[in-house]
Amino acid sequence: MAEAFIKVLIENLTSFLKGELVLIFGSENEFQRLLSMFSTIQAVLEDAQEKQLNYKPLENWLQKLNVATYEVDNILDEYKTKATRFSQSAYGRYHPKIWGNNKVVY
Repeated sequence: MAEAFIKVLIENLTSFLKGELVLIFGSENEFQRLLSMFSTIQAVLEDAQEKQLNYKPLENWLQKLNVATYEVDNILDEYKTKATRFSQSAYGRYHPKIWGNNKVVY
């Protein structure tokens, strides 16, 4: 179960990071390095998932990793929300102080 959620989290992180790193570095070299790292992590997790039934400390570690994964997912969601709000206010598409309380009178 943890493996499936971690796989989704890795996919979300890679798509998000690709856009961010290309903006920061102007190339995909760093992104490709991270993709390689994520695929290694995924392979280790798949192996650990199979072995957890026979080794209780590994099962405990996977449970802790699952909790940490949910926390990272929450942080990523918060960052995406803040980034979206910033980009909208920076470009003038939405600003709560300007558009939020104004009423149109006919």
